[in-house]
Amino acid sequence: MKIICLIENTSSNEKLYYEDGLSLFVEFGGKNYLIDTGLTGNAVENAKRMRLPINEISAVILTHNHFAHVGGIDHVMRLNPKAEIYIRAAAKKSVFKRNGLFKSAVGLENGFFRKYANNIIAFNNFSEVCEGFYLASCEDFEKKAENPDRSYFVADEDSKKPVPFDFSDESFAVIFPKKRKKDGLILVGGCFHCGAENILETISRRYNGIPILAVIGGFHFSGSNPKSLNCPVEFVTQTARALKLSGTEKVYACHCTGFKGFDTMDEILGDRILYLSGGEALEF
Repeated sequence: MKIICLIENTSSNEKLYYEDGLSLFVEFGGKNYLIDTGLTGNAVENAKRMRLPINEISAVILTHNHFAHVGGIDHVMRLNPKAEIYIRAAAKKSVFKRNGLFKSAVGLENGFFRKYANNIIAFNNFSEVCEGFYLASCEDFEKKAENPDRSYFVADEDSKKPVPFDFSDESFAVIFPKKRKKDGLILVGGCFHCGAENILETISRRYNGIPILAVIGGFHFSGSNPKSLNCPVEFVTQTARALKLSGTEKVYACHCTGFKGFDTMDEILGDRILYLSGGEALEF
């Protein structure tokens, strides 16, 4: 099994694009998959530059409906018109982000779901992509473990007034790279808005006793710039301690983790944590 970072906020190679987005190319079981598509078509362009078969994608997994993760979907589907698209059913909600007096949509709306109606597999809490490759949602919602960013809203169905969004569109991948499932799993997420600690609790209950070989994804700590935080530093250290306590062997942070968030986690996790930059590959 191999996971190649097509694009994220940094690049390991000056010939590759980078952007505020995330896309991972997954080789598993003789097929190719994509977890998220980045903000633009640059992930596809990077795949071409790395000579990856971006036109041979069996399925696309969208971890949640934010432009940084779904913005490149049209570019991917032009090359793979028959590919399946996995996304949680709650992603159909119109979510917006408030910034003072202003608000803006954060993801794709109804047109996307109509356009790819024949490709979309909308699931609620759990889905199987193939044997050994599963999608799940957070089943534990301890408030103190949820990401404290409260700038995302939806309109209440009755009053039409804005209410905080519960990130019921978010999912994560659980992949078993070994022949025997008991030998370990890999957890891949987009931004862990529900809180990595809550997601680890879900994993612990659903896959009790199976070691976590790696956790890969963004942790949504980055503020207005990657050298700042959008949350208290205590929340970052709490997340890092939860990862350490879970026995996770390696953490590959990227995207919305930010530099300050990464450095804070590094103080606790040490050699267990690495930064995954665009163009880098992981093998399991």
